[in-house]
Amino acid sequence: MRNPTASAALAGVADVASRRAGKAYTYERRQPELGTLHRVVRENLQTLYAAVDDGFATAALPEFVRREFESYLDCGLLCRGFAVLACEDCGERRLVAFSCHGRGFCPSCLGRRMAQTALNLVDHVLPPVGLRQFVLTLPFELRARLAYDGKLLGAVTRAFSDSVLGFYRRRLRALDGVSGNSGAVTVVQRTSADLRLNPHLHALLLDGVYALDDDATPVFHPLPSLDTADVADVLQVVRIRLLHLLERKGVIEDRSELTLLDDDLAEREPALAQRPLARRSAEDRTSVIMVNCRPSRSVSDPNTLCST
Repeated sequence: MRNPTASAALAGVADVASRRAGKAYTYERRQPELGTLHRVVRENLQTLYAAVDDGFATAALPEFVRREFESYLDCGLLCRGFAVLACEDCGERRLVAFSCHGRGFCPSCLGRRMAQTALNLVDHVLPPVGLRQFVLTLPFELRARLAYDGKLLGAVTRAFSDSVLGFYRRRLRALDGVSGNSGAVTVVQRTSADLRLNPHLHALLLDGVYALDDDATPVFHPLPSLDTADVADVLQVVRIRLLHLLERKGVIEDRSELTLLDDDLAEREPALAQRPLARRSAEDRTSVIMVNCRPSRSVSDPNTLCST
């Protein structure tokens, strides 16, 4: 099998690696089947399926979870498909196994996606100015709904990002009389550190605004400072906008009590509906909508954007 697209992609990766490392790139096939994670999943997957079918945890295993497991077991194995890459100069050939492109727990595909995203942001998206991270966490009662309703999660993400960007526009206009615009990159993290279902947002924002000078050249105007009162202002705007959004979408009935309306979840996603979500931590009980903020910094190294 010959895959020109895969060949071009590998050549591009090799070129980038050579330029960054200053040395020639040599491809070596990874061997996931020899790793501990692959062995554990491979040897216990059917046992898990049987336990679920017998009523373990009182919930069925969603089909997308099964696909993630099974795709991971095929990832990187030559016996499951490969591309033949040939050098046009010397004729040497290499076999490159297909990847699963999973977004669940495949360390190779997740690591590649993380590295590619970080490199793209540093090389092509983020300007060399101060950056600030905002993190939005949401009430426990909303997490299951947001986990499977992509359109609703997208609307929440847009409302959150627009609220913080609006804060920068208003604050710089009030402080320095500058009318400009900021920018943001927002990503969704779907679990907590302990792998509990917890869709929340990480937003990387320019810590200021760009405005045109007399020569129509964009000039960056940094925010002089950000204190606790400023973060509280952002939180209040975000909270009001999100509650209005959720009420308008028919997700909640009472903003003060956060009363969820029936959305036929049990019929459309029975596995998620059966998931035991009743136990809540102290953080879940005391927080309605939280916005955390991290200090401003400039990013020039892609490693600073890679989570561990």
